[in-house]
Amino acid sequence: MSDMRVAFIGAGNLANRYHYPSITALPDVDLAALCDLVPQKAEATAERFGVPRTYGDYKQMLSEVDPQVVYIVMPPQFLFEPVTYALKQGRHVFIEKPAGLTTYHSRLYADLAEKHHCLTQVGFQRRHVPAMTALRARVEARGPIHTVSLNFLKSTKDLSKHAGFFEGVVDPLTSDGIHAVDNLRWLAGGEATRVVADVSTRFAPGPFPNAITAHITFDNGAVGLLHYSLVTGRRIYRAELHGPNVTAYVDPDRDSYIVADDGEPEVFQTSEFGKDLGGQPEHWLGFWHEHRHFIDCIREGRQPSSHFADAVKTMELVDRILAGG
Repeated sequence: MSDMRVAFIGAGNLANRYHYPSITALPDVDLAALCDLVPQKAEATAERFGVPRTYGDYKQMLSEVDPQVVYIVMPPQFLFEPVTYALKQGRHVFIEKPAGLTTYHSRLYADLAEKHHCLTQVGFQRRHVPAMTALRARVEARGPIHTVSLNFLKSTKDLSKHAGFFEGVVDPLTSDGIHAVDNLRWLAGGEATRVVADVSTRFAPGPFPNAITAHITFDNGAVGLLHYSLVTGRRIYRAELHGPNVTAYVDPDRDSYIVADDGEPEVFQTSEFGKDLGGQPEHWLGFWHEHRHFIDCIREGRQPSSHFADAVKTMELVDRILAGG
């Protein structure tokens, strides 16, 4: 099996913490080059992960390295030019969430990917958290999931500032809470037919909502309950999945459990699900698994789970929640 030649655009904190360790651990991937506008960041990342070539110009990198796959991990306001450029060249593309600064951008990315026969993926890594996939399978073994509750809660350090992300370039739900929206949609297994939402700005100035609850009905009969807030006691990401007399609770950062028929819960430390791969955070938080999935899909010629056209549906659901329904 020949190595998949990959180039990476972006050498920021998130990429260094989770993406580079995951990609360089895949034995059939050749991370041939990386690009960042800050030379010191590019060089430090290359040295840490053994990447042989660094660039400050992504177009030059793509021309000289000619990768089959391009990872573009940057804030959403910087995605448009490199993403559209790579897609027009027919390269397979991975980006972090959200799938564009706006839903319009995400639709354009999906259209270009289809036109140029590109396989794509958006980094909704919570679809790949091994505790999530394992416990979801155990719930569904008893029957369909009928209710999903997703809580993504945080505290805000300075409530005197507005809640916009990247100095206000994008609202919190689109930039951050979209993880919860996508995870809820994926776990429910259908598409939203009805949305009722309360969207509020609490305790902070400015126009950006920071406290959101939503009730979502899906076309398969499942019901989703979303709570996204930046004004709670601590960071909590929690998914609850309910099937026929069975419930699974998944917290990627802490414990998870499954319980059935009013019995005793079977409790797991969520990090246990990553021990066989090395026990690092990328192994139980889903990052390694999402990259393994992406590369496998490219080799097999099939679209990944969270490809650009699928991510459009998540962006559209975010828009409906922000509009109140």
